[in-house]
Amino acid sequence: MRIFSLILLVFPVVFAPRGAAGADAGPVWLVVTRPMFVDAVKPLAARRRKGGFEVVVSTQPVSKAISALKRRPAFVLLIGDDQPGQEKQPWYVPSPRRKFYRWRAAQRKAFASDALIGDLDGDLIPDVPVGRIPVRTARQLATVVTKIIAFESRPPSPDDLRLPVWAGSPCFNPVIDCLATGLLLAVARTNGPAWAGLWVISSDPAQAFCGWPPDQPAMFTKQLKRGGVMAVLVGHASTSAFYSMQFKGRHIEYAADPALADGKPAPATVIIACDAGDFTGRDNCLAESLLLLPGGPVAVIGATTESHPLTNYFSGLCLMQALGGTDKRIGSLWLNAQRRAIMTRNPFVERLLRGVEGKLGKEVELEKLRRDHILMYALLGDPATVLPLPDRLTVNIDRRGDVWHWKVRKPKGATRLYVGFRPDRQNLPAVGGRFDKTGARGRFHRANATFAFKPAGELPADKAWKGTINKSGILRLVAVGPKRLCVATFVLKFDEE
Repeated sequence: MRIFSLILLVFPVVFAPRGAAGADAGPVWLVVTRPMFVDAVKPLAARRRKGGFEVVVSTQPVSKAISALKRRPAFVLLIGDDQPGQEKQPWYVPSPRRKFYRWRAAQRKAFASDALIGDLDGDLIPDVPVGRIPVRTARQLATVVTKIIAFESRPPSPDDLRLPVWAGSPCFNPVIDCLATGLLLAVARTNGPAWAGLWVISSDPAQAFCGWPPDQPAMFTKQLKRGGVMAVLVGHASTSAFYSMQFKGRHIEYAADPALADGKPAPATVIIACDAGDFTGRDNCLAESLLLLPGGPVAVIGATTESHPLTNYFSGLCLMQALGGTDKRIGSLWLNAQRRAIMTRNPFVERLLRGVEGKLGKEVELEKLRRDHILMYALLGDPATVLPLPDRLTVNIDRRGDVWHWKVRKPKGATRLYVGFRPDRQNLPAVGGRFDKTGARGRFHRANATFAFKPAGELPADKAWKGTINKSGILRLVAVGPKRLCVATFVLKFDEE
């Protein structure tokens, strides 16, 4: 270890393919890695350079790599893994450790925090998005690099506007467990973008969104393979699996599905739960396992230690809001959502969830919870990865009598317009009586159909993009071209207020 470390210190590898930063240079994409990975990252570096970044790849320690820059990086990508006791390994790239504010005595005293690297002014709030590709071989890195490039290069489609969400059982008390699905749906529908095609699994058998529990893992994989703007799992997890519920004496869980070993890359996935992003163990955590599958998510966000349900609630809320904003790169979108989450307040939810997992002191200290929370979630993947978030579509729409008339201004390069409509006043299927496979499956599909935009027309580029509609509900217009999506949504009402 000492000889290798000395050589690395004396002859560090640092190169910026575009040369020194000039007045008009693009934002800095900084890679901090080890010599064994320098060649395998070159295709991704070339793509970032083509996308307007100043690319800097360094094998110095991360603090020296950042201080050597002439200006602040826009994104920091670590390539390599971290495991205590393995400092001699050629893949070793350490993560800072932070003392953990605990609310249960059994909790660990510290956690890994790549996000601390992005805190450039010492206020414990990251200023720069930091991601990690936690690999130990150049072949693993090549797999992830190929996946990122394929994900960003694929042609867009309306499926990119889908938002699969899986809510596991809270397992706290009957009152909270009963409220959980309703709270989730309220957050997603009220705070998520209007264009999102929400798709939900609930772990509550009293909800139509539960479906037949043994189906849940395969159904979620199917949704990942279909695509989306992002996928979200919220609930409880271990390092190796997301927990949904207990059913007939067995745990319903989601681990890395071998069905994701091939096919097109899946959308970025956020696991709002404990431990699923702890990449510092001997074995791969759930987030690592998903990232390393060729058809798995292009990036995975997960906590490196136990997260608290209260701060997880605020993260989910602010993530939904961020999806309707202008950030398209996952690192900046997630960081801005987290920064907003530590400032967001809701007295009702705070009273409901503050002490739900116990407390070591007189009460749980919210500011300490919030400060740890923004630092404990690891982004596994390139933080500069572009998500398939849509641009704004310009539409003229007006009501004439009992008919809405709309006309779309065609974006440059757009080749097709997809017209979708979601009626209002849809009722969820009732749940009651015997809970059987056929009934549960039927209710599940009918419940999720209430979120879907029903196809109402499809127009090619050589036709006029205009139409009429005389129903109450949400009209969604999606223009698709080779490189981007543009979308507009309108709430149409005919009833007198």
